[in-house]
Amino acid sequence: MKDISLIYSGSCPNYKATRQMLEEIGLAFIEINQDDLHEGCFGKNFSSPTLLVDNDIVIFGGETDSSGGACTTNLPDNEELRNLLSGLT
Repeated sequence: MKDISLIYSGSCPNYKATRQMLEEIGLAFIEINQDDLHEGCFGKNFSSPTLLVDNDIVIFGGETDSSGGACTTNLPDNEELRNLLSGLT
């Protein structure tokens, strides 16, 4: 089983919807709250929410160079997320 990480900011309006999708699909995942990370930390470099597999494969979201963070606006639905993750986990 591959490690799935949900990286998010506490102020992100799409975090809860993404978390709910992962729970509905039944996947185990860890949550990384960017608000708790120090500047320069690996997890600070992603838009919120970002879903990673094994800390290197971006399923959606992505890297950003914005110091103020960025929002991931185009989220997949449950079926799309299942398809994106099939074969990876």
